[in-house]
Formats: sequence, structure tokens, C-alpha cells
Amino acid sequence: MNTMILKQNTGILRPSELPDWLTAHGISAITSEECAHLLGISTNEVSQRLVRLRAKKQLVSVARGLWIVVPAEFREMGAPEPIRYIHNLMEFYDCDYCVGWLSAASIHGASHHAPQVFQIAVSKSLRKRLIGRSELQFYLRSYVPLISKKKVSLSTGSVFVCSPGATMLMAAADPAYCAGVDNAATIICELADNHPNFINDVMTNAPLFPRAAVHRLGWILDHLAETHGLDALSDYCSKSSEPTVLSPGGGRSGSVDKKWYVIENRRIEADI
Repeated sequence: MNTMILKQNTGILRPSELPDWLTAHGISAITSEECAHLLGISTNEVSQRLVRLRAKKQLVSVARGLWIVVPAEFREMGAPEPIRYIHNLMEFYDCDYCVGWLSAASIHGASHHAPQVFQIAVSKSLRKRLIGRSELQFYLRSYVPLISKKKVSLSTGSVFVCSPGATMLMAAADPAYCAGVDNAATIICELADNHPNFINDVMTNAPLFPRAAVHRLGWILDHLAETHGLDALSDYCSKSSEPTVLSPGGGRSGSVDKKWYVIENRRIEADI
């Protein structure tokens, strides 16, 4: 339980006072058990007692037993932006995570196409959900505890976002999550342009990903981003025994780029 809440006498608030009290004390997320303590009721009663606050969009449930305060500027949307509460949600589930793919790319400045969903890599299986107007999509990935992350500070706390190099690898590994290989290539090029010292970051995270993703990333950086200093990445790819396709699901016909060991099975049209 939040130590600030634990220090309060039980039953100090009426339900209508709860959102303002939480905001005044800098608390953006609260569990049903914590609500019960402040309201002086049983945990089973909490959901019913918060019905009016939910109807007024002052509180929103993001998981069974976890409530988020909705600031006035987000009430028309029904909930704050996911980045403002995703860390609370992952703590509630005791789940390692990192914001990734299009969502991470946008945070790192590659926002050519605004993401329509909020994408999170997680260490345990979670179902997708719609909270307010935002769809949260969770992807189970074994690399989550090890991948390089950046801690981004917000007014509501902090959130872990995959590093730029890790985000490039995620886009190369899962183009379908980035609206296709063309858009994935666009994102990778923008990240390379915005973060010119990305190569060490990429090399640190490359062993966590399938070799196909690393080959695809190297080809995109070399051919489309016109990036220099890729020798370490090229050496890494040279150890593979079988070429990978540039566009997943596009067949294996096409010329083979012998530097990156990539089958050029289609033309990539990055918007750069």
C-alpha cells in the first residue's frame, strides 16, 4: 500500500472527495484496497461506491482493482494518455515492460506517422484493452528484462521506453507492428537521423533478437538511411549461414545482397 495512504486514518474521505485528495497529494493511481482504507469501507464495496466518479470521468479503471485519476484536460477522452499510467499498471501486474515499436519511436522523435495504439513489450501475457480512447496492445517478449531502456520522467512519475537502437531492432523484427515494412524502414531512418550514436546501442541489443531482424536493419540503414560506421553490424551479420528476406511474407525470390545476406524480395519505399 502507498505509504502516504497507509499513514491516513481509515474513513477520512467521502467518495466525492477522493479525486481531489489524490491530486493534492500527487497520487495518480490507487488500488481498490487503498480506496477502501481511505473511504472506510470493504474492498468489495469500492466499485459500487465509485460509480458516480466513473460516470463523471474523474476516475477510470485500467485493471480490476486499479484506478487512475483523470485530470480535467483528459476527461473528454475518458482517460489520460497511456504513457501517464502504464508504469502504474505494470507495477500492479508485477510485470517487466518497455514501451516499444511505434510508441517508442514517437517518443524518440520518429513521429512521421502518429501511432494509433500504445504498444508495450511485456514479460508476461496480458490481454489488449481499450481505456478511454486509447488501445493498449501488449506483446510477450523474452528479451524485456534485458533490453536497453530509457527512463522517461513525467509529471505522474516515470516510464521505461526502449532505447533508440532497441526500437530500431523492434521495428526490423516486427514490421507488421509498424504498419508494414515500408513504414518500419521510415521509422528506422528517422531514428538513425535523430540519434547518430545509435550503433553501440544496436550492437548491445542485437543478440536479443532473431538474426533476420539484424540483417534487415543493416540493409535498411545501409541502403536507405545511408548511414556510415556499420562495420560491426556487418561483421555480426556475416556469421549467418542462411539469408533472410527483406520483406517478411513476401517470398524468397530476388537478388541476394551479399554484404547483409538479405534477399531483396521487394522494393522498399521509405518516406524519407
